[in-house]
Amino acid sequence: MKLYRLLAVAGVVALDQASKALAVRSLEPGRPVEIIDGFLRLTLTSNDGGAFGLFQGFGEIIAFLAAVVSLGILSLLLWGPPQCKAMTVGLIGIAGGALGNLTDRLAHGAVIDFLELRWQNFTWPVFNLADTAIVIGTGLVLVALFTHERRSAHEIEP
Repeated sequence: MKLYRLLAVAGVVALDQASKALAVRSLEPGRPVEIIDGFLRLTLTSNDGGAFGLFQGFGEIIAFLAAVVSLGILSLLLWGPPQCKAMTVGLIGIAGGALGNLTDRLAHGAVIDFLELRWQNFTWPVFNLADTAIVIGTGLVLVALFTHERRSAHEIEP
């Protein structure tokens, strides 16, 4: 069962890397491609900082932290206590996303981003599938933690 967790993490990394390779082959930097008018466009960029372009110039430190976090989560998935499905899937998403972006940092010196969401005058920072896996994974972990805490509180009540 634990091997499936590693395969799932590898699957997230593979999907992320395949999508980035396709974006690099198909898109030109500075030339966005409109997919859904006013909502989604593909814009090839690279980011040597952290999430949303924060901490530019600290790529090596961020890469080190991503490696440590990924190893910690992989250890938890393989040898940690049993978890609910939401927690397991969330941790798989976080680890896969972190490793996908770490792969970019090691191979290219920066993370490749290409998805851009817009709505009216609001533009979300350009991101990738690894970022999406991290955000969804974090949401699932939070749901699992709050659900577990609520269940634990009910078990204590007389």
